[in-house]
Amino acid sequence: MITAEQLAYFETFGYLVLRQAFSKEEMNAISEEFDRMLYEERQGEPFPGETRQSLYGIAEKSALLTGLVVEDDRIYETVEGLFGPGFLWLCSEGNLYVGDTAWHPDGTNLDYTSMKVSLYLEPLSKDTGCLRVIPGSHRAPFHEDLKPGQQSTGTTKFDKFGMEGAKIPACPLESQPGDVLFMDCNLWHAAFGGDPGRRHLAVNFVPEPKTEGNVAKMRRNYEGDLERITRLQYSQPGRLFSDAFLHSDRPRIRRLASKWVELGLN
Repeated sequence: MITAEQLAYFETFGYLVLRQAFSKEEMNAISEEFDRMLYEERQGEPFPGETRQSLYGIAEKSALLTGLVVEDDRIYETVEGLFGPGFLWLCSEGNLYVGDTAWHPDGTNLDYTSMKVSLYLEPLSKDTGCLRVIPGSHRAPFHEDLKPGQQSTGTTKFDKFGMEGAKIPACPLESQPGDVLFMDCNLWHAAFGGDPGRRHLAVNFVPEPKTEGNVAKMRRNYEGDLERITRLQYSQPGRLFSDAFLHSDRPRIRRLASKWVELGLN
């Protein structure tokens, strides 16, 4: 369970890092499963390294990943401590990145934010593609102040300030396998200088939806992920979640997926 100080840090700065939450043996198992699944997604072909590859629903399709990075106390209880009881599943993704990632937030839903929980499977430094964040940029008005300068590519200037993206003042979250990053999806972030094929496993959550507007935002995220599948994924299943995940006999998974079952989305 997180402390009051950790909760205050997350709410103020928009992220929280738990160092070495997973052991070397656990990370080896996660890495092997990740590599196997993305390799099979490419039908046994080598990764070309020219464009990003993503696999959505990666954790939902793997009993090992479901157990370690969704329902394990280190993830589940931390998210519960940050979001409160009643939080729900959003989606998972496995990514092989290519090149720089321009400054952006994953969302701008300041009244109903989602959370991305990330494990990076290689050691990453400031110069080799670690995530950089702008602390506090998940909140208005700072979040909105950055929008006029949003980059379209990782190499263009951050126009509002006339600066290259890599020179924007930010906090580089250098990491080792086993570290876990919990991030408000409204937080502005980027990465620069990494090699092709950087591996990133992420699971995403939302707080308990209190209004129809909250549920509508969950639906829009679902539709957005389906669109991203058409652009970034080799296979085209037309769905995000497996039946095994939606109708799991594991109490935590069944609770997390309950809203999607209720909405009739898969």
